[in-house]
Amino acid sequence: MPNCRAHFPLSLSGINGCKWSNCGISKACGTAGTKKRSLFGLDVVRRMVLSWFASRVNPIAVDIGTDTIKLLQVEPKDGQHRLVAAACETIPEEIRSRNADRDNYVGEAIRKMLMEGFRGKQVVTCLPANQMAVQHLRMAKMTAEELVKALPFEAAGKLPFDAGRAVLRHTISGEVYQNQEAKQEVILMAAPREAVDRHLALLSKLKLEVVGIHVEPTALIECFGHLFKRKGDENLSTLFIDMGAGSTHVVIAHGKNMVFAKHINIGGDLFNIKVSEAVKMSVGNAKELRIKVAHHLSQVSRLPAGVVALNDGNDAHPLGKQNNGTNGKAIDNELIAKVTNAVGDSVQSLITELQLCVRYYESIFAGRTIDRAIFVGGESRHVSLCQIVAQKLGLPATLGDPLARLIKDEVAKTNVDLRQPQPGWAIAVGLAIGLSSSTTE
Repeated sequence: MPNCRAHFPLSLSGINGCKWSNCGISKACGTAGTKKRSLFGLDVVRRMVLSWFASRVNPIAVDIGTDTIKLLQVEPKDGQHRLVAAACETIPEEIRSRNADRDNYVGEAIRKMLMEGFRGKQVVTCLPANQMAVQHLRMAKMTAEELVKALPFEAAGKLPFDAGRAVLRHTISGEVYQNQEAKQEVILMAAPREAVDRHLALLSKLKLEVVGIHVEPTALIECFGHLFKRKGDENLSTLFIDMGAGSTHVVIAHGKNMVFAKHINIGGDLFNIKVSEAVKMSVGNAKELRIKVAHHLSQVSRLPAGVVALNDGNDAHPLGKQNNGTNGKAIDNELIAKVTNAVGDSVQSLITELQLCVRYYESIFAGRTIDRAIFVGGESRHVSLCQIVAQKLGLPATLGDPLARLIKDEVAKTNVDLRQPQPGWAIAVGLAIGLSSSTTE
């Protein structure tokens, strides 16, 4: 009812003689001229106005990753968030490195996905994940305005692209001492301006209004903001390990405040290649084999707070088999051993990088240690991998289950299996719930 929406902000007192003849309520809003109908019409319109405002949904979260596209929309309900719609599509491996073909595919996929129960045209999104760089800088203390001006010069030569032609985001993680001089530790997150413009142009072609553009570390922390509501939670140190297809993103937060971030160029694509070489099969088939092996090996127990316990207890349930979610043929133990051995060196490299991240954090915040680790990202569905990493780091760990915190009913539209943990949805949930009201620059 576009005309009614334009009418509502005016006055509800002058309903008689309503000129919006195509609004569908003209017969009830007093056009017949009787006082009784006028009062009845006023009541109808008031209810419709209140209903319209009460049912407003958050902007659509658009998360375009290395290998998947995710759209998510929620609406506030009773202090929580109800799932309105969720959709996910995989980007074919053969076009991921061809920008024009990839953008065309993503644009067409999003156009179709938007027809699956999403409302409105407003969206929130992230800087392109496959183009973003993260760099820690130690800078002299200065005002916020001075820092913004100084960042492009300080970052020159430290990013894989020209800092002067990049979109920059930053946060100050704390105070450090270098050569007995107090400095501030700055986390710089950046993406080439050209890549950002291409990303926004893709959404603009779909007639979408971008009302917020953020960075993944912020969205990741926001996804689990409900875990930091008690007094003293701001002192908890959480290590988020976001294992994706192209890379692994590492974020450490004190409560909801980010204090460390890094990208590690090790992800599912590398593991798939290693298995492909060892078992002599295509990369696509190697990916499917790794998933089958993960379902065979992994055991998890689902918790209500949006996380999943990682354990080996007898009361655990195999990942992917909750509610009879998975069936399939048994896998030969020799084949499982080949897959495990194939990724062994790469997994060890990932663990070494994560250990270096923890040491760097401890060098900034002397006397503090990591309290827990939360695994997210599509690759963290390989729960046995998460267990190995957590054991090597010596940390209690959980598997993130972002969609578990949403109210779900039969009205929600989705092509996602909500019976299983979905750790790959952390960024989308963070955008949809916590960052949807922020505006883009």
